[in-house]
Order: sequence, then C-alpha cells, then structure tokens
Amino acid sequence: MALGSIQFGQGLASGLDFRKIVDALIKVQRIPIQRLESKIDDYETARSRVDDFGAKLSELMSSLETLRADDVIGGKLATLSDENAGVAVEAGAAAAPGSYAISVLDIARASRVRSNAVDDAYSPLVSDGQIRLQAGGHEEIVIDVSAASGNNSLRAIADTINNADQGVVASIINDGTGAILVVRSAETGTAHALTVSDTTNLGLADPANVLETATDALIEIDGIQITSSDNVIDDAVEGLTITVTAPTAAPVTLTVDRDVEGTKQAIRDFIDAYNAVNDFYNEKFGQVENLQGASLSGGATMRGILNTLQNLVVQQVTGIPAGRLQSASEFGIRVADRTGKLEFDESYFDDIVAQDRFDEVLAVLESAGSTTDPAVVFLNAIGDKATPGTYAVNITQAAERADVAGSTAVQATGIAQDETLTIDVNGTSTTVDLLAGDTIDVIVDKINTALQAAGVEGVAYQDAGVLHLRAIDYGDQYTISATSNVADAGDGSSTGIGTTTLTDTGQDVAGTIGGFAAEGNGQVLTGAEGTDVDGLMVQVYATATSVAAKGGDFGTVGYSRGVLDAMIKAIDDINDPFEGTLHSVTESLDAAIDGMQDKIDRLERRISKREELLVLQFAAAEAAIAQLQTMQASLAQAGSGGSLLGG
Repeated sequence: MALGSIQFGQGLASGLDFRKIVDALIKVQRIPIQRLESKIDDYETARSRVDDFGAKLSELMSSLETLRADDVIGGKLATLSDENAGVAVEAGAAAAPGSYAISVLDIARASRVRSNAVDDAYSPLVSDGQIRLQAGGHEEIVIDVSAASGNNSLRAIADTINNADQGVVASIINDGTGAILVVRSAETGTAHALTVSDTTNLGLADPANVLETATDALIEIDGIQITSSDNVIDDAVEGLTITVTAPTAAPVTLTVDRDVEGTKQAIRDFIDAYNAVNDFYNEKFGQVENLQGASLSGGATMRGILNTLQNLVVQQVTGIPAGRLQSASEFGIRVADRTGKLEFDESYFDDIVAQDRFDEVLAVLESAGSTTDPAVVFLNAIGDKATPGTYAVNITQAAERADVAGSTAVQATGIAQDETLTIDVNGTSTTVDLLAGDTIDVIVDKINTALQAAGVEGVAYQDAGVLHLRAIDYGDQYTISATSNVADAGDGSSTGIGTTTLTDTGQDVAGTIGGFAAEGNGQVLTGAEGTDVDGLMVQVYATATSVAAKGGDFGTVGYSRGVLDAMIKAIDDINDPFEGTLHSVTESLDAAIDGMQDKIDRLERRISKREELLVLQFAAAEAAIAQLQTMQASLAQAGSGGSLLGG
C-alpha cells in the first residue's frame, strides 16, 4: 500500500490515533537535533562576539595610530612673548626645546597691478592691442585684444588669464567709476614677480597702476636673516613652522618646550580606548560557559589576547639601555588586579617628569633607536619587522659623492681667458660662461648659480684654490661629468678642468648590522629582508679614512619597539584576516557549526525515513486489524445459523 494513499489519523478499525503515536515517537528522536540547534545558536552567538571583539581591537589600533601619527605623544609647544605680534609658530615633534628671538622685517607679497577703469566688464575696449603677462618661471600669457579674437572686454581678458593657469590670477572690481581689471601673481615672492606689457588702453603696464610689488619675507632668528618667497616658513628651524603676517616692532621671544600635558592627555585617551576593549570582554565573554569543542573555551582566547596586550604595557621594552625607564608601569600606567583595566597614576607620572626623565617616558611609548658612535645615526625601522635589540654596526665601505676636480689651484689673479664649462649630473646639464680675471671664489659662485637655475643636482666648491664639482647626494646612482673649452696648461691659468671630459660616480655605504647583510643606498644602510634587522635603517657619516682607522667598527645600534608600536603590531597580527588569532577562532567556530549542521541534516534524513516506516507499519497494522474484524464478523454470522457454504 502506498504511503500517499493512506488517510492517516484516527484508525477506523483500531480506534487508535496513530498520528499522535508517530508524532510522539518522532519527537523523542528529534531531541538530539534540538540539542544541536541550541548548540549552534551558542556558537553563532560566540562567533558574533568574536567579530565584535575584533572590531573593538581595530578601534583601539586606530586610536593608537592616531596618537602615534599625529605626533601627539612627545609633541612640542611653541609660545610667543607677544601673541599679537605679526608672527605665529607651530612646533612639531622634531623641534628642539629652547628659546629663539624672532623679528619679522618684511612679509612676502605678490605682484599686483590694475587697469584703467572702463564703462563695464563686457563693453568692447576703445583700442586693440596685445597684453603679455608672465609670473616668475611660468609660461608667458599672450592675449591679442581685438573684436576678431573675442578678447576685447575685461571679462574676456580675465577669463583668458585665469583659464591659462600659469600662475596669474585676474579679477574684476567696480569702484563706482567703472570696471577695473586687477591682475596678480598667484604666489608671493620675488621669484614669482609679474612682468607686464600692454599696448591697449587698459594701462596694465603703467607704473602708476602698480598696486603692490613682489617682495620676499625677511625674518631674523637669533641674529641670522632668512628670506622666503612664502609667508609660511618651514625650513628655517627643524620642526618649526613660522607664519608671518606683519613686520614686528621688536624681537619676539619664542619658547619651545615639551608638551607634557598633551602627552598626559594622549595617555588618558590610550587607556580609555584599551579599557573599552576590556569592558567589552567582561560584558560579552566574562560569564560565557565553556563551549565544548570550540577554541574559545568560555572566552579564554579573548582573555589571552587581553593578557598579551597588558603584558606589553607592564613588561620591559627590549632594547632600552639599563638604568633608564623600561616599562610603562615605571611611570604610572598599571593594570588593576580585579578588573583588568589600565590605570594612570598621574601624580607618579608628574614626579618622573620632574626628575627630567620625560625623554625616557617617550622612549618607552614610542619606537626608538640609539647608537654608540656619533658617525652613525638611527633613522627608522621600516614595517616594524626588525627584532628589538642591540646590534653591532660594521662598515666596509664609506659612501661617497661623485666628485671631479681641476688639476691645480687657480692662480690668485684669476683665469687668463674666457672659459666655458659644461657640467652634467645624471643627464641634466648646463653651461657656465666664465670671464678672464674670474678668481676661484667668483668661479664657484657663478657655477653654483648656474647649477641651481638649471636644476642640476650638483655643487661647486674649492679646496685650497682647486675647483671641485660634485653631486649633491651620495651614492652610485649619481654620476657627474665636466669639460671645458680651454685646455688645461697645469699652471693655474684656467679652471684646470681641461677639454677631456672628467667623470666620476659616487658609491653607496656597505657593511653589516648585527652580522646580518645590509643594503646601502647613499649613506643609508638598511637591514636585509628576512633577517633580525629587517628594515632597520641607519645613516653612516663615515669616510674612507675613518673606516680604515676604526677597522670598520662603528659601535652598536639599539632598537626598541615602544608600547604603542608593539600594541599596534600585536593587534594587527591578531586581526590578520588570513593568519590572525581571531581568524583561527572564527574558522574553528565555523567548522564546528558546519559539522553540527551536517549532523542535523543526517539526523533529519534518518528521522524522515523512520517516520515513513512508522506510518507504513501502522497503516499495515490498521489494515490487518480491519481484515481480522471482517473475518470475525463473518464467523459470528455463521455461528448464529447462517451457512457458510450457502446450503
């Protein structure tokens, strides 16, 4: 009998409700499925919490990166004795603490000229002609003013100037008597001065129409005068950005000091960000029951992550010399025993700073390096791949700049005849015309002016009257060549360069760091990839003489990964989407969930088949009972007098 043909429910023959009986039997067999489904819910909840925990860690890392990238920790404060003077100063982390006397003698201005007034901006001009404008080294703007060209109104001329985008800006002003064209250099400074010629009736080249002449900013810092084409000067003193707005009546005292309060606030922000992660753990994982078969085991993995981060705070930072602060706990950052939160003892911190140990605090918080030989300077540790520690620096070759020189000193009376030099650095060249009687000092000045104007990365200097030409930078990627149109007589009557081209190529520093291979680039030596000093960079101010004298031994370089960088690296590793700790946890949870779901699917199929079998069995039983009842009825009828044989 087919299952589909059975009207299954109350048995007509037996009087039993087979549906209820089957449902009760199946319900018992579904108990393992319900347990698995409940367990899947637990695992999915755990997985969601792991994802949320990873997001909290990412927020912490972003907070740490902000503190590090914005020079918040270890920042400097710049204060002026007169905040209303025509100067403002911002101090970066590289600024050295100290005091400076600053005077603003003049500010940078842009060239600005005006036209004669016309009726309105759109009326044709009275006369045709040509306007030529050039700002500094930009291309010249040439405007033919005529009805035929369409450039015969102030509006059309202004649009042509602005659309040229060549460092000149035009605007139109109405002063009540008519429309006036105002033209200015887009940039301040004499290097961007505006050159104007005008044959129209606008009078742009009329001296009476000059509104402002280009000037350079001129400031004095501790008695040293500095000029700048811009009113924002960021290359006068390392780490300082000086903005001038007006000449000062008297010198202004600038004081640069460490921003201790800013650093304290940064530490507070860091602690708040960490404690937010700790609170999330306590809320979501602290009371979670162990998950059998999962790698969480009641949040143990998350607790382990927090322990790792806590240890980075309280443990000693590798690479910091003995006798100095070596952990954040030594200046007031500690872990609360009961809650696991970080706490900041600010009074203890203030005591440490009062002992003039602020630099030691920074060395714990930020990655840092130090060297024992003054000829070696720590630069950086690219990618945080280097292992913190102390490494010997051994130099086998000093970096050199490409350098060519005349054969002999130029005579005191100067060169005997006119001479032209051709100088080339890496394919960029220029010619320098010298005159008879030019002394060595004049020759050097003329060459340097020409090199700078042509953008040649070279410099001229003299050593005991001998002319030298060299590349500005160190390394074998720089080649310099020079030749003259005057033969070298070897008697000082010429530059001594001669008609045969002189050529030289620089060389890179070479050596090892900690015995590991390192790559030289100019004066910079960088630890080789895949070694303990991977990305560790030092600048080596060595010479061939000092390398020989020291036998290549240039002391040691120490590298320490500060708490901030160490935590950033740890979180980055933990959150790595392919190999991180959280990835392993979620993979384990996903695998467990998939395994349980597969088991549920198998049980469902088994129960479905069992249900079909029970239905068939009960249907068969019902049919058998019905058949027996029919036989019983027939027998009863026969027993009451009926003949079964019909006789």
